[in-house]
Amino acid sequence: MIEIRVRSLVGEAACRHALTGAAEEPQRLLAEALSVATDAHEPRLAALTYGQAGLVHLRSGDAAAAVQAFDRALTWAAPDDHRDLAILYINRAAAALELGELDAAVRDHEQALRHAEAAGSDRYAAFARHNLGWVRYRQGDFPAALRIMEEAAATQPGGPDGWSEVSRAHVLLDAGLVTEAEKALADSTDLLSAEDLTGEKADALLARARCAILLQRPEEAVRWARGARRVFARVGNDGWALQSELVALEARLELDRRAGPRRSTLRRRSEETLALTAVDGSVLASREAGAAARLLAAEWALLAGDVERAQSIVAGVRRLTTCPLPLRIHHESVRAQVAFAAGDRRRGLLAVRRGLRVLADHRARLGSVDAVTAAAAHGSRLARVDVEAALATGRASAVFDATERGRAAYAGAARVRPPQDEELAYLLTRARTAAEEARELAGSADPKDRAAADRGTREARRLQDQARRRSWQLSGPGDGLVPEPTTARAVAARLREVSSGTTVVSYLLTDRVRAVRVDATGARMLELGSLSEVTELARRVRQDVEVLANSLIPAPMREVAATSARRSLARLDDLLLRPVGVDGPLQVAARRELLSVPWASLPSRAGVATGVDSWVTLRDHESRCGAGASRAVVVAGPGLRAAELEARLVAATWGEATTLSGAAATCAATTAAIAGADVVHLAAHGVHEPDNPLFSCVRLADGPLYAHELDGVDLSGAVVVLSACETGRTSVRLGGEPLGMTSVLLRLGARAVVSAVAPLRDDVAARVMPHLHAELRAGTDPAAALARAVAAESEPVPLVCFGPLSVDGRTAAV
Repeated sequence: MIEIRVRSLVGEAACRHALTGAAEEPQRLLAEALSVATDAHEPRLAALTYGQAGLVHLRSGDAAAAVQAFDRALTWAAPDDHRDLAILYINRAAAALELGELDAAVRDHEQALRHAEAAGSDRYAAFARHNLGWVRYRQGDFPAALRIMEEAAATQPGGPDGWSEVSRAHVLLDAGLVTEAEKALADSTDLLSAEDLTGEKADALLARARCAILLQRPEEAVRWARGARRVFARVGNDGWALQSELVALEARLELDRRAGPRRSTLRRRSEETLALTAVDGSVLASREAGAAARLLAAEWALLAGDVERAQSIVAGVRRLTTCPLPLRIHHESVRAQVAFAAGDRRRGLLAVRRGLRVLADHRARLGSVDAVTAAAAHGSRLARVDVEAALATGRASAVFDATERGRAAYAGAARVRPPQDEELAYLLTRARTAAEEARELAGSADPKDRAAADRGTREARRLQDQARRRSWQLSGPGDGLVPEPTTARAVAARLREVSSGTTVVSYLLTDRVRAVRVDATGARMLELGSLSEVTELARRVRQDVEVLANSLIPAPMREVAATSARRSLARLDDLLLRPVGVDGPLQVAARRELLSVPWASLPSRAGVATGVDSWVTLRDHESRCGAGASRAVVVAGPGLRAAELEARLVAATWGEATTLSGAAATCAATTAAIAGADVVHLAAHGVHEPDNPLFSCVRLADGPLYAHELDGVDLSGAVVVLSACETGRTSVRLGGEPLGMTSVLLRLGARAVVSAVAPLRDDVAARVMPHLHAELRAGTDPAAALARAVAAESEPVPLVCFGPLSVDGRTAAV
């Protein structure tokens, strides 16, 4: 009877709290249950009661009281009651996490896992393991978090549920993998479409709102966040209801930036947001949420022009050294905005650099190019603040320096020599096999073969997705190997030192195109044309070149396309280069649309060296191309009529070269051969995957060689020539980072990558490539070698020399 009485009271308390959200009556019922249990000297029932009391406190936002209740429950629990102990440790860990006591949360989850395994409970073991992954995420170790969560999902009875996928989505969000987080949420439709009001559904809605903010859909974010707030309020979790309101306010702030309401409205919103920090007993009493509210309030004050008020608000935010990555970056971004608005440029730059250091520390933990570039999603606002403040100074050097600070935060290699990961290699091999089998069947006239090809393509994509997920779980070197951004002064000094006559032009894209021109005499800034016109011209050039790449096009149509391409290229020349006034060697630093322009085909660049990269770096090294080059690797892929002839001509240029062709030109053999090579030439079919750029590839004897597989290969100082269609194209990640086959090769240390930004016709490649390599063997810089190789072509050639501004003390290699 005593046990029935206690369990009835505990059950009623749980139901009342779930239905009403109020804590008073449930706590009264639990107090009565505890009295019955203790009077009867039933420690097991007392533990049960204290455990439920802890849950009520936790779900009401009082984590400190929850910890105390769980402590008491653990003192009453029987040491061999492994199932109940697992649950208590899981719940106490959740309360410790709310309090920011991460080490305590780790210890409790490890204890929970031990007891769950002792109880033979796969469900609670998976739950504890998943939560341990969440704590690792809060500690900033994203690869470990995702790896542990993946392991938990694999062992969870019945597979991963919606709740665990929503938790994983939060981790992906803070890693910058926003579209992947959205996909995880979309896969959890059971939570998003549930009619019952649950805390899990609210968590899914909140994650969806955070996705929408990063994807610049603020109206949608407001709707999702307000929906989460209503559900959290309905289940009595006022703290998380207010947390959801903060996300809605963040989206509202972005709408106000766009619309520019009256100052009185902005001031009112600032004060209303600040007032949220005074709510007693809520999660906003915690350091993190209170800081987030203050930062939003300060930004509204800045929009209203009230700099002093913004300074006062930000002064109340202490340093956030152990908080989630986005909040730490937001803190430094607001500190920078306030300092710049107050005219204190030195303090503003200090805040920018602190924010970039946070990003650098985060990046050092990551083990794949994919994860490194994704992190740019959280740095874009900080970079924008830096550039806007630099533009306000009117100084070209300040704009150049600010632009390069932001770009360098994600540039360079993610890792130099990663540990071999057998699972990733296995997934990539299976993906390649499935893709190759599907390709071979796709051209069949038999409907069964075509259906099998469709299945194979889907299987290849599934395996590719698994391989991506696995790559996120690989840890980086952890030693902060992040490139130092260069400055306009440093570039000018180096150009004076080498007396090269080179000019560096960094393009800044907003609604218009600006250029900062740096040469040996210094820097100056120019306002150029409309970005929309440049974008349209680049699109037209690509379409015309695609026509020219088709050898079956009749001569009259070919002439029309060539004339149209030349006209568009001339207009791009007028917009982008002629106002800048560059006659000699040129190094372009650009992003987005400008990376798809075939710069060597612009009229003013005919025969003159033109190098292109997404950022500017000074790299000292002796050229390894020329008569003394020790290793040249030439590979011919299948299915191209001129590939083997082209490979023989290129190999003959270098005298002794490692040549792979026919059945010998496999992915494994090619990857092994190019490591440490001085010159690499790949003549093969190429494919750029816009939606999954690290699966851009060149096709070899046994299938596609993915950019993913090259991640970690040492190409330091090598010149790589990709005689393949589209391998110079990139997809722009959220935050502005370009990603594709060429960008991966550059991140692996290649001195230069010559590749095509559009389809490249076989006969053009067969003519141009031997000429290009003859120039390289003669010691000509890669950019100049390309310019000379394409100068005699009557039609535009979509080859670009990508790579850093490289100077070795004798010549400027551009």
